[in-house]
Amino acid sequence: MCVEFYLITKKAGGTSSLLWKLILASVAMLVLGYIGEAFYANETQSWVWGALSGAAYFYIVWMVWKGEVAQLASSAGGNVQKAVDALMKFVVIGWAIYPIGYIAGTEGGLFGMRVLEGLDMDLVYNIGDAVNKIGFGLVIYALAIGDKK
Repeated sequence: MCVEFYLITKKAGGTSSLLWKLILASVAMLVLGYIGEAFYANETQSWVWGALSGAAYFYIVWMVWKGEVAQLASSAGGNVQKAVDALMKFVVIGWAIYPIGYIAGTEGGLFGMRVLEGLDMDLVYNIGDAVNKIGFGLVIYALAIGDKK
């Protein structure tokens, strides 16, 4: 989904450097979270992997909210700005579903404290995927239709 930010802002000057920053942060977020869940889920130190994954997430949030993506969208204005603003909400609110699932599904929980016990992690992730992927797609569709007019 981070690639879409690059594609949207490309007309406003988005570079391949921006694309790679977003891809690397996205991969780091996913891989570090996966390591915590796959190898350390039953250990208290799983929160460290969650925190590292969270750092990559917050980098993406910063890029989209105040960083390079936000600046390019602002300079482009119009439908590009509207699309980036909508997608930013998905990143800030919608992607927050994933850390909740991580906290619920690992022994380390929230900084070593076990919270949200009993919450089905797979259900949380599936809801997050449905909300975010369908929502992202609809925003991109709206941008494409808006550009035709």
